[in-house]
Formats: sequence, structure tokens, C-alpha cells
Amino acid sequence: MSAPYLSMSTIFNPPKPTEVQDYHTWDAPKLAEFFRNKGLGQYSDTLIKHKITGPLAPLLSDNDLKDMGINVIGDRLMFRHYIQQLSRHDRFNSRVKPIWEGEERLFYSECDKGCSTCCGFCPIDPSTYKLTASHLRVNKVQHPRCGPIILCCFGATYISNNIDLSKVDDVDVTGNPAPCMQRMCCCASGKDIVEVESRFNNNDGKVFLKLRQGDGEQVTNLILNQVEEAQKMDRGY
Repeated sequence: MSAPYLSMSTIFNPPKPTEVQDYHTWDAPKLAEFFRNKGLGQYSDTLIKHKITGPLAPLLSDNDLKDMGINVIGDRLMFRHYIQQLSRHDRFNSRVKPIWEGEERLFYSECDKGCSTCCGFCPIDPSTYKLTASHLRVNKVQHPRCGPIILCCFGATYISNNIDLSKVDDVDVTGNPAPCMQRMCCCASGKDIVEVESRFNNNDGKVFLKLRQGDGEQVTNLILNQVEEAQKMDRGY
């Protein structure tokens, strides 16, 4: 029996993101259903027989499709087309999936927080940090100041800085202990300042992450690991 005719609109109509957002959880019957909806239903039993699941689909090569008995060139091209769509979706998810998220440590202690925010009536928003496979995103909150005093009731400006990890030159961490009086009276802990340096970044090429004491070393290692991976990808390794 000849294969069903597939219109050009069917061939070049990419799957919607909602169609494939959970494809990595698909078993073989679910994957077969996806291809059946794309006009390749005659191969449903083949996919199930060879135990091709959602996570395995992007690994299929043209030779694999031949070994599975898919001999019609047009059908193999269709499979490759949708497999590439799944691979593209997988790469996108890998790029945007957060590896670590954190926020700025503003105060050394609850007493410090209470004094600086008028017991919470004038809250101060912290900057937020998000590390993905390829970028470090810093959403910085800048409050107006009068000397060292934050004027939290006068609003704030928000600046988003996306740092390409393949361009990062150095990552260091420095411990910043709490003031002596706060340590004695409030048992305050210090801060870890993570310094990320890049020649391609504005503001003197440096970004500072202010974290809880003890978190800096772990976050530094995470960033350095992703910097190494991003630079390998940038060099084509």
C-alpha cells in the first residue's frame, strides 16, 4: 500500500511548543501518537517495536531510520524534520533552564533589616540572580541614597544585565564579615561577595553578587563550571 500523501503545509508546519514541551517524558506509544498526528501513523508499530521514546527520538540518525525499515526517502525526511524540531526544543530548554537562582543579601541581621526598613513599613527589594547554561542574569535594583542611607520610599530603578558566560574571564569570592556591634548584639552573619569579571561587560567589566555567608564558594563553583562548558561550546568542542 502506498504511503499517504502529505501536503506542504503538513510537512513544514512545525510543532507548537505546547505540543512538545514534555516530550522527554513520552513513552514509545506517546511518541508514535505524535508522529501519527504528523501523517506518519503507518510507522507507529515500528516505533513501539524498537522502543523509541521521547528522550531517544532526537538521537535517531538517517541510518537508524533505515535499520528500522523506513525505506521511503520522503518519510525519512519527514522524521528528520520533526526530530530536528524536538532537538531544537531540547536545546532551548537546556539554555533557559535555571541551574541556580538567588537573591541579594541586603542586611546582616533581622535587627539591621528592621532599622533599615522602618520595621518593614518601607521594604527594600533585593537584586535577583539567575544562572543558566549559557548566561548569568543579574536583575539589579538601584535605590536612591543619601550617603549610606537607602531612601526606600523614593522608589527604585531596575536594570537587567545578561552576562554571556563564554566571555567571562574570572570569578572570585570575598568574605565580608558583619560589623562588630551586630555580631556581638545580634549574632549577625556576614556576606559573600562573588565578583564576575568580563571584558565584554559594561560598568568596568565587573558584576558583584552579594550572597549569604557560606553560599559564595558553592555559587562560584557553579558559575566556573558553566563558564568552562560555555567556552567549550563557543570553541566548537
